Amino acid sequence: MSIWEVLQSISLKKRRTMQRITCLGFVLGFALGMAAQDNQTITPQVARGKELFVNSPKGSACGTCHSMAGLGTAVGPDLKKLSSVVGPRGLVMTIRMTMTAYVQEVNSSQGKFPGILKQKENDDMEIWDLGKTPPVLRKLKSNQVESMKQNEKWKHPPASAGYTPKELADIIGFLKWASTGSQREVTVEDLGLSQ
Repeated sequence: MSIWEVLQSISLKKRRTMQRITCLGFVLGFALGMAAQDNQTITPQVARGKELFVNSPKGSACGTCHSMAGLGTAVGPDLKKLSSVVGPRGLVMTIRMTMTAYVQEVNSSQGKFPGILKQKENDDMEIWDLGKTPPVLRKLKSNQVESMKQNEKWKHPPASAGYTPKELADIIGFLKWASTGSQREVTVEDLGLSQ
């Protein structure tokens, strides 16, 4: 009996079930292979940097306001774009800067707070309130916002975290891996810092 004859002898319902099982097997095999590949591509430095990004023992973690590799909250600027084009020294400067151009001092009918405008559509505004940890998304009407001006009080949390040069190298190693796939070890020398 040929394969064709066997297939014709199997009912349509059974053939569809077999096709689904075969397809599911391929999908599961592919997913398991990708998961194994992903686990192999994480270097020890990337793992340490990822942990610091998500759970910093030195204050607010980067992931409180930034999203990277599916982790964190997309409040602040996109670090994937930044990390893919800026070198380690530039990233250190960015991490350590106290003021950012994105943060505004929002004066509203609900009070003053440091905020980042998420979006404005017609009369509706969504503004991330950075005075809260984690940041809270406020929804306001335009007439509730009396003014928005460059912030001069709110400070970028990592600037005062006191990261060691090695911790900064680990964080930047994670950022580079998440943005470009680079597994190259970022050294303290790459940062232009002394130990």
